[in-house]
Amino acid sequence: MEVGSTEASSSSQGGTGWLDLTLVTCTETVTFTEVVTEEEWGSFYYSFKTEQLVTLWILFIVTIAGNAIVLFSTWRRKRKSRMTFFVTQLAITDSFTGLINVMTDIIWRYTGDFMAPDIVCRVVRYFQVVLLYASTYVLVSLSIDRYHAIVYPMKFLQGERQAKVLIGVAWSLSFLFSIPTLIIFGKRQLSNGEVQCWALWPDDSYWIPYMTVVAFLVYFIPLIIISVIYSIVIRTIWMKSKAQAVIISSCPAFVLCWSPYFLFDILDNFNILPETKERFYASVIIQNLPALNSAINPLIYCLFSNRLCPPFEYRSFTVTLTTL
Repeated sequence: MEVGSTEASSSSQGGTGWLDLTLVTCTETVTFTEVVTEEEWGSFYYSFKTEQLVTLWILFIVTIAGNAIVLFSTWRRKRKSRMTFFVTQLAITDSFTGLINVMTDIIWRYTGDFMAPDIVCRVVRYFQVVLLYASTYVLVSLSIDRYHAIVYPMKFLQGERQAKVLIGVAWSLSFLFSIPTLIIFGKRQLSNGEVQCWALWPDDSYWIPYMTVVAFLVYFIPLIIISVIYSIVIRTIWMKSKAQAVIISSCPAFVLCWSPYFLFDILDNFNILPETKERFYASVIIQNLPALNSAINPLIYCLFSNRLCPPFEYRSFTVTLTTL
């Protein structure tokens, strides 16, 4: 297959193991060792290595520790509610995000090059993107469930059937929408000698519509759904309890954590940002932020609990929701 090789966004392409902003077209025969134009500002995986590792380790520790506390709290709770079920699912998803997404990136920063086989590259990228979708869609499922519980309490379906259906749909869509990752990514040798888990496109026109669709599926559509639902919820019952505050607080947290990542990606893909060193430095920082939401969620639970984390008593989860 004849393809070709031009670079569109080098710093973005070398991003974290989430959705690297890659735009590479080909002029040579595609083999296991694709050659990509050398990065202008240096390698993403070797630039600011210490700073990246410090950031990733902090994210990893906060994510794993915080979600472990949440899981322990929900596990020891005798009376399980629908709210507890969703909080548990969200904590599990966030924990996997820390273990698979963040830890993989930490190892990658230490090695510099991608040392595993091509199949591992594709599988790792696939599950990283699955968790990217899942962490968002589980949050959307939680908002839909709370909408039914608060706005239509008389029609609210008792039991866990509806909750399990929502979670099942969230994970199914996550696995489905991530399938293109298995095709797009592969192990490549770059022109600077590095071997990375990289994305290669047959034509540069593919990238912008693809990344636009991803941005809508992961960020804009979930944001619209969550915002509309919580606007209705707030109008229906104004902060009835701390439990409501926990859920409603997740909406601005979602916006604050994801906005820098996707807004930068969109501006970069449409060539709105100038090709400067400052842009590259910003890319290095922003590409490490997708896991931030998984670290923030357990902190929100701690903040709105009756006691601040040490006793692990997340009573706010079931103040009123256990009766719904």
